[in-house]
Amino acid sequence: MVVKGLVLPIARLRNLSADIDNVCGTVLKRYSVGVSEVVVCLDKQGIARYLVLEPPVDSVCRDLYSELMDALYTSLLELETEEELVKAVDRVVEDLGIEREFKRCRDTLMYYIKRDSFGFGILDVVLRDSNVEDVELCDWKKPVTLVHREFLSFEALVTNIVFESEEEAKSYVEKLALKSGKSVSLSKPEVHSVLSENLRLAATLGEPISRGPTFNIRRLPEIPIDVVTLIKRNVIPSHVSALVWLINDAKLFYAVVGGSGSGKTTLLNALLQLSNPGWKIVVVQDVQEIRLPLRPRFIQFFGESSEDVLQRCFTALRYRPDILVVGEVRGREISALVRAVASGSGSATTFHASTSEEYEMAVRNLLPRDLYIMLSLNTSLLIFVARIRSGKSLERKVWRVYERVADEWREIYSSEADSVYNSYTIKRLGKRLMMDDIEAELEYRAKILESSDQGYEAVENLMKKFYRVY
Repeated sequence: MVVKGLVLPIARLRNLSADIDNVCGTVLKRYSVGVSEVVVCLDKQGIARYLVLEPPVDSVCRDLYSELMDALYTSLLELETEEELVKAVDRVVEDLGIEREFKRCRDTLMYYIKRDSFGFGILDVVLRDSNVEDVELCDWKKPVTLVHREFLSFEALVTNIVFESEEEAKSYVEKLALKSGKSVSLSKPEVHSVLSENLRLAATLGEPISRGPTFNIRRLPEIPIDVVTLIKRNVIPSHVSALVWLINDAKLFYAVVGGSGSGKTTLLNALLQLSNPGWKIVVVQDVQEIRLPLRPRFIQFFGESSEDVLQRCFTALRYRPDILVVGEVRGREISALVRAVASGSGSATTFHASTSEEYEMAVRNLLPRDLYIMLSLNTSLLIFVARIRSGKSLERKVWRVYERVADEWREIYSSEADSVYNSYTIKRLGKRLMMDDIEAELEYRAKILESSDQGYEAVENLMKKFYRVY
């Protein structure tokens, strides 16, 4: 059987189950994902668990599954849709003369055949659960772990998904790569790709990159989170958002900085929406993370390596963007942001660092002195976002904002102090945008955001109304 170019090997059925009463000490949440069930609990040792309960399968149905998948595999039928798969199964059942046995197991068997053909196999429930943000395999001998948006305080939940051998784990990584349209092999044991519109994959097959097969699958929101929602969730203050709105207007450079999983890309995506809807925004990234789906002049370029990204940036500059965005700076592509600033384009990026000193050291190492000075002169803000523990909960928050003054970083916002309205940046913006009372404009825009409706489309309509773009 060939599914969208992927030849599926003969496989025995693996289904997920768990003895909830014996495993769980305290059940925290129980809900359905399709016909399967998910139980989030603390086990009797206090470990946070994510347990998947799939439809039960008896030995007769299990044997039928192997027989059917055998026949489908050897048929080498090319199937494009689940509807074609159902018809193919019905034909195979008729050819094998097992209509009566199949009828008893039909619903259960079709669940597993679809799961293993067009779905994600034993990770299918996890990857269809919109509550799951990250799924990771660190060691094939240990259970898959995940990050659940409602239980961030536990950092990661341990699932009941365990690979039985290194070969099975490698085979699964290969299948993930093929589903994304790429391949992974001994000669190229690493892949970065997109599994679907909102699932980002990073995986390794083993030596020499990793000791064994590993993967991380990150879920992106199907509809980008808007800045008003982030304000109402206390992720970012309204006046800091309004400040970035003015910076976008002034076409200055800023960076959203933080650690892995802190929400850098989500925040940058929301802040970019605070711009003129008629502007051309070009994004260069390795995989599709930053999205402005309602913008008619939004262009995306992709590059896997730092050199690829740099070349895409130079291409992007020829498109004369109003704002050039690099999804994440890792290397020499930062020089393209300097050139964007020099050409009059706005620019923004995300950067992996924990402090302004770390950021400063990294940028100094990445740029020649003349380009470094140019970037420093044109940098407006560093916006630090982090996962901050508050009691038993873990929240993503903008915790510090720095502005560039002369040759130093000056803190203008934190939970302890707030000098945004008296900052050098606000005065600089007043001159750049030729506004006599820039403080009043900042306050006005902050109030607009505070009183606006949540939702990506609502914020887009707000921007159209503000800039009179219809």
